[in-house]
Amino acid sequence: MRNLMVGIAIAVSWLALAGCAGNVHRNAVRPADLSGDWVFEVETGSNVTHGAMKLVAQSEVYSGTLTTDQGNNVLPVRSLTLDGTAMAMLVESPNGKVTFAGTLAPDGRSFEGTVTYHNGQAFPMSGSRR
Repeated sequence: MRNLMVGIAIAVSWLALAGCAGNVHRNAVRPADLSGDWVFEVETGSNVTHGAMKLVAQSEVYSGTLTTDQGNNVLPVRSLTLDGTAMAMLVESPNGKVTFAGTLAPDGRSFEGTVTYHNGQAFPMSGSRR
């Protein structure tokens, strides 16, 4: 009788755990969709550079284009990835690669972090959805 009771207790415990696991999966936060138009600014000391970018989803990586008010270049966004709220972006400029490392806000509508230019200079960058 005791073995039967222990067996029932174990079975009930497993069912309870399975139910919790199912709820965690159903309530899991979906990654933000970053596709669309964004505006940003880079604080370069005495100047603030303003710009815009258009992102397109390609599986789990985004690509697109980026422009700034510092010329008429349309730069390719080679990749933008999101790992939780951590963002990483690679942009190709005529002078070399430009990278961004930062954090997406919990609502998925803004970001902030550091942009590092091809020459190693790093500046604060922030942006938001249009």
